[in-house]
Amino acid sequence: MSNKIQNKGKSKKNRKTDEEVIQIIRNLRLIDDVLFEKFMEDAAACEELLQVILENSRLKVKPETLVAQKSLRNLAKRSVRLDAYIEGVEDKVYNIEIQRSDNCNHVKRVRYNASTITINKSEPGDEFEDVQDVIVIYISEFDMFGAGKTVYHVENVIRETGNSVNDGLMSVYVNTEVADDSLISDLMQCFLKTDFEDDKFPNISRRMKELKHGEEDEKMCKSVEEYAERKAKEAAKEAAQKAAQKATEEAVKKAMAEKKKTVEKLNDMGMDISLIASAVDMDEETIKQWLEK
Repeated sequence: MSNKIQNKGKSKKNRKTDEEVIQIIRNLRLIDDVLFEKFMEDAAACEELLQVILENSRLKVKPETLVAQKSLRNLAKRSVRLDAYIEGVEDKVYNIEIQRSDNCNHVKRVRYNASTITINKSEPGDEFEDVQDVIVIYISEFDMFGAGKTVYHVENVIRETGNSVNDGLMSVYVNTEVADDSLISDLMQCFLKTDFEDDKFPNISRRMKELKHGEEDEKMCKSVEEYAERKAKEAAKEAAQKAAQKATEEAVKKAMAEKKKTVEKLNDMGMDISLIASAVDMDEETIKQWLEK
């Protein structure tokens, strides 16, 4: 780390906080999303990453289109945050995602991201043949499909013939768990290191050096703090949503219990089941089931 962060004039508590943040940065790896987010702000490093994973040394990107943590909305106004978004000179769109935890349906997440990108890149009246190709690269810390491969290419296939169908979507799943002798695997092993310099990946190594030891370290400290704040807000929002859902479920349960009591009282009064059902706005079959218990 450089000496950009000065402790002079700071309280003991603030100095400790700075030191803690610096230590966090030292321990970060590319597989950690807070470091990956800053890493992906460098177009040359992003381009090299795509070239290695897609095994295309000629691949070129448009630097001005690169956005880390890009937010998009679909037609239902539901937002999605992409870890990294960039467009290629050959009119393709690339989405790169980092995933450490096996806590969601990753394949459907990839499909959702791709469809949201397609909607946001399309205009009314566009011909279908003009819809841009989308390539989603999903980097995980675990072997998602459990077949012992470093990389998996997923595509649409006609079941009856076994032929591939080019629908403009390519999904590439890469992981750091399986190590083989491939260049992609070598890169993935770098993702697990807190620091590295590899001649096979000059731009990626340069970017890592900048973030860990160069002019970017002060920005990294700010990024770590912003990341912690963002995650805290997301956790609070999720907790509030769960609490609201639980409250709604409890309210529904309570309302149904009250209805059941009303049904029993009306039945004791000798009211016909059809009239009871109409009174409590329930179907007769449910009323019968309640009264039989």
